This record gives sequence, C-alpha cells and structure tokens, in this order.
Amino acid sequence: MMNSLRHQRGATLLISLIMLVVLTLFAVAGFNLSSVNLKIAGNFQAQRGMEAAAQQAIEQVLSTATAFSLTPAAQTVTVSGFNVAVNAAACNYYRTASGYGKDIETLAPEDTDWEVRAAVTDTLTGAQANVAQGVLIRLPKGNCP
Repeated sequence: MMNSLRHQRGATLLISLIMLVVLTLFAVAGFNLSSVNLKIAGNFQAQRGMEAAAQQAIEQVLSTATAFSLTPAAQTVTVSGFNVAVNAAACNYYRTASGYGKDIETLAPEDTDWEVRAAVTDTLTGAQANVAQGVLIRLPKGNCP
C-alpha cells in the first residue's frame, strides 16, 4: 500500500497545474474578445457622431439663402469640434411648378432638385464620413444653373 501512494503524489499536482493554465487561457481570450468588441462599438459610435456632424453642417448650409444661388460656393463649417467641408449645392434638375396658368408661365417658379455633399475627417483617428443630402425647393425661375 505504501508503494502505490508514492507513485500518485505528483499526478494531482500536475493535473491541477494543467487545469489552471487552461482556465487562465480562457480568461485571457475572454478579455481580448471583450476589448475588441469595445473598440468596434467605439468606432461605430464615432462614425455615427461624424455623420451627425456632417448632416448638421448640411442643414446649416441649406438654411442660408446663398446656398441656392446661381454661383453657390463650398463652405467649411465647424460642428461639434469637427471641421466639415460642405460642397457647393448642385442643381440636378428643374421643372416649372404646377398650378400656374399658361398666361404667366414665363413668371412661374420652378421646382428645383439640389444635392449637397459633406465630408468630415476626424483629425485624431483619421476616420472619414461622407454624407449626401437632396432637397427639393421651389425657387424663382432661372435659379438652377
């Protein structure tokens, strides 16, 4: 009986050490996976924030009367700490507004379709977001170049 106990003394210790190593590897893998998921969520949140800043800059430009002139100009707008480059509004097409008689067709306003594009770059991370916004607006005749 004494002889069999001598052969088993180190086996339990060895099995315990192997189990501890396996559990440690599982814990490290879990921490790494959660870290990657946090980075993905943070990047997604930053992307949405930049898109919101670009959309807000477009709305600011669209609220000015000069955005829909014969010579619209590009602008840089600062929103929430981001410098947003807003391209000049581009008129896609126009058509005479409905509801006006033939006798005043030359004075009838036009329904114009414009597109405004904005680009924002995060100076810290280098991430970029591009947003395009279309708008239909009724303007006096001849404002769509």
